[in-house]
Amino acid sequence: MLLVDADRPEPVRGGARELAVFLTPEPGAEAKEVEETIEGLLLRLEEFCSLADMIRSDTSQILEENIPLLKAKVVEMRGIYAKVDQLDRRWAPVAPTFELPALYRTEDYFPVDVGEVMPRAPSCQRRL
Repeated sequence: MLLVDADRPEPVRGGARELAVFLTPEPGAEAKEVEETIEGLLLRLEEFCSLADMIRSDTSQILEENIPLLKAKVVEMRGIYAKVDQLDRRWAPVAPTFELPALYRTEDYFPVDVGEVMPRAPSCQRRL
């Protein structure tokens, strides 16, 4: 039951409001720290989202531009490989054959007096 004074219509409610304001704690260091942590997390989340968007746009650029260019180059290279194979088949039977030259002896060009140089037979002596 509220006590109501005739002069003041709501004295108890006014006092309750003042008491509530007095008892309500102000945001202290802990609350500010939590707010800063939340701000940091939101900033990191925004950076992550922008990075994901950048990767998504790069991926779509690769899919839309680079892969078709790569496929065109593959088709072009297949044509070049086919031409090389045709040239190989065409010229393979006509490949030049080389004969090995006859071996020449040094004595044929630089005669040596037999008396001066004695050929040595390889020695197969065993030493015990």
